[in-house]
Amino acid sequence: MHTLEAKTRPSGKASVLRRQGIVPAVVYGPAIESTPIAIARRDLLVLFSKVTRSSRISLKLQSDGKPKEMDVFIKVIDYDAITDEPLHVDFYHPEANHPLKLSVPVKLAGDAIGIKSGGILNVQFRSVPVRGMSKDIPHLITIDVSALDVGDSVHVSDIDFGKVEPLLPPERVLVTVIAPRSLVAEAAEAAEAGEGEAAAEGAEAPAAAEGEGAA
Repeated sequence: MHTLEAKTRPSGKASVLRRQGIVPAVVYGPAIESTPIAIARRDLLVLFSKVTRSSRISLKLQSDGKPKEMDVFIKVIDYDAITDEPLHVDFYHPEANHPLKLSVPVKLAGDAIGIKSGGILNVQFRSVPVRGMSKDIPHLITIDVSALDVGDSVHVSDIDFGKVEPLLPPERVLVTVIAPRSLVAEAAEAAEAGEGEAAAEGAEAPAAAEGEGAA
C-alpha cells in the first residue's frame, strides 16, 4: 500500500498553487462529496514512479486540522503539453464492500525463446479489465513469456487473477509469438511451388497413358 499526504484547498487559484510547487487535485466517489485537495508536486512525482492506475493508495487528508485516511485510485492525470509536469489529478474513492472495475497493466517477464529463432513477440493487450473488491485489485499482471516459441500464445485462461474476475473471454489471446513476414512468405512460396509440381505431375500422367494406348 502506497501512501500520499494531501490537504483540502479552496476551489480556484490553481495557478498560484502550481507556482508554489503544489498540484491541485480532487477526490470523489459514490460515498463522499467531491473534495478539492492540494498535494506537493515532489510527493506526487515519487508516487507516480511507484504505482500504476490499478494501485491502491492510502490518501492521508488533512481537513480543518482533522486527519482523515481513505483508499483511492488514480482516475485522471492532466499533464502540461510542454513540460510534461502534472497539472491536476483526479482520485477516486470506491464505495466500501462494493466491487469495482479497473484496467490492470500487463508486465512481461523473461525473453521468449521464439524470438531467438526469428519470431516476433506480439502483445495483444497492454492492460486487462477486471472486476473485484478494491483490496484484491492487483498492482500488475505479470506474464512470463520465456517459454513461448513461434506460434505459442498466452490466453486469459492461463493467468491466475486471484480473487478478481477478468472481463475478457477465457480464450482471448494476451501475448503471442508470431513468425516474421519473411518466413511466412517463404512458407507460402514453398507451398505454392509444391502445389505447382503436383499439378504438373498430374498433367503429365494422362499424356503418358495416351501415348501407351496409341503404341
